[in-house]
Amino acid sequence: MSVIVGQNSWITINECDTYLTTRIGSEDWFDLADSGDPGAISKSSLIISAFMWLMSKLNLELSETLTDNSIKSAQAESVLFLLEHYDELNARQAAIFTGVESFRISKRSEKLNVNNLAIPPHIMGLLETYTVNNCIVELGGQYDI
Repeated sequence: MSVIVGQNSWITINECDTYLTTRIGSEDWFDLADSGDPGAISKSSLIISAFMWLMSKLNLELSETLTDNSIKSAQAESVLFLLEHYDELNARQAAIFTGVESFRISKRSEKLNVNNLAIPPHIMGLLETYTVNNCIVELGGQYDI
């Protein structure tokens, strides 16, 4: 699928490249092809997935046609977050929605809940003007989305 600004993205591949050029830890992004096989990780698939991830949050009032720099920065940050953590997010989401409430691995234990799937604060900060009623509720150090 192609990245189409105003339809499935706010940012182009080139804009995302430019943003991530100065972002620490983004070197894996530059190893990716612009597009690839359906379902494969590519710049296009990550950009579109980040767009859909942000658009799916109920207490964000986002439009496909936004053009300001904060929305583009939030999408680029989300691209990098998904590149680094997609597998963990997917596994956590699957566990939560199949009824797992907690787990223990050796000395580490964790109680799972939907709030564990929140958008990270550094991304939410960029989207503050798009929150419903311009209000962000902070719970336990995470933004509740």
